[in-house]
Amino acid sequence: MKKSFLAAFAAAAALFASAAFAEEVPTLRVAYSLSTHHEPFMAAMARGEQFKDSGVWLKPVVEKEKFDLYADGKKVARLNVIVSKNSAETTSLFAQKHLDLCVNSFPAMLTGIDSGTPIKVLAPMQADAIAMVSRNDIDVKGWEAFQQYVKDSKRPVLVGYHSPTSAPKIVFEGAMAKAGLRLTGDASATKEDADILMVDLKSQANVIPAMLAEQVEFAVVPAPTPEVIAAKKQGHVVLQMKELPPKGEWESFPCCCVAGLQDAVEKYPEAVKQYVRLITVASEWCQQNKKEGAAIGADWLGIEPAVIENAEIEFSTKVTPTWLNNAERYPEMLNQLGQLTGALKGKKLADVYDLVFDFQFTEVEK
Repeated sequence: MKKSFLAAFAAAAALFASAAFAEEVPTLRVAYSLSTHHEPFMAAMARGEQFKDSGVWLKPVVEKEKFDLYADGKKVARLNVIVSKNSAETTSLFAQKHLDLCVNSFPAMLTGIDSGTPIKVLAPMQADAIAMVSRNDIDVKGWEAFQQYVKDSKRPVLVGYHSPTSAPKIVFEGAMAKAGLRLTGDASATKEDADILMVDLKSQANVIPAMLAEQVEFAVVPAPTPEVIAAKKQGHVVLQMKELPPKGEWESFPCCCVAGLQDAVEKYPEAVKQYVRLITVASEWCQQNKKEGAAIGADWLGIEPAVIENAEIEFSTKVTPTWLNNAERYPEMLNQLGQLTGALKGKKLADVYDLVFDFQFTEVEK
């Protein structure tokens, strides 16, 4: 009797241990920033089980901070969510191994890879929705008016940016180089040295205060900052970055992507696969439901929905030939500007494709 009881107890304990083990899932640290560029991840968090019909969804554990990721009825990961202030901070978190996955700036991921951080770009996510803004006292709209303003200025024109690895800054610098306008980061530079002085404002939150304090004349920033500035009449949009010369070259230009630390991708491939699947589902939903997506982004960011709706933005995780062709421009521009000094120095994207990308979890269009 005693033996049979012990045997039954041992079997029950083994079954319990097996069940407990089966319930264990990886905990992944996931970052995003408070930008409409990251609306798909905000939508995934906000809609939660409303995405259940798609087969992948989030279940909140701590609102906006911890979520369980479910796929096809099974919990596959716990996500601890981090809000990063800019792309440079996200890249640093990867370098410090304090982060596993993110939605963030594609050029920022390139700079991280260049410096030796084992980051993999897992999928595209967003294009466009970056703009140049100016103060109310500067009556400049459109590329030709901006170019003339720069030429007429007796000192370098002050243009702010929110992060040194951001797409707005890099696209702007690339376009200025093609237009023959000289850039500097040296505050002591004169007109003889440069046409434009680039000013690091450290964060999107500092853009409006810097403009109101007349610390900068213009700024290049992602949505929703340009739309907020225009809505509050704290300045105006000079141009969408896709309007920069040469005409058509900057349209549908890649900005944010899905990325992960290589260790996490290799150790937890199923969890990473379902995370990318979630972003795909959420991106498609945001693209097809502009108004509802804008309402979620507005609520998440604490601004008016109409402001979000004004952003010119595209969402997709599909790797297309157009996306790859435009993505190629980033290492080209970064190398021209001397900002790549490591693994990507002097390289074309095609030369380092396997170092940069891991597209096993997303659709690649030939």
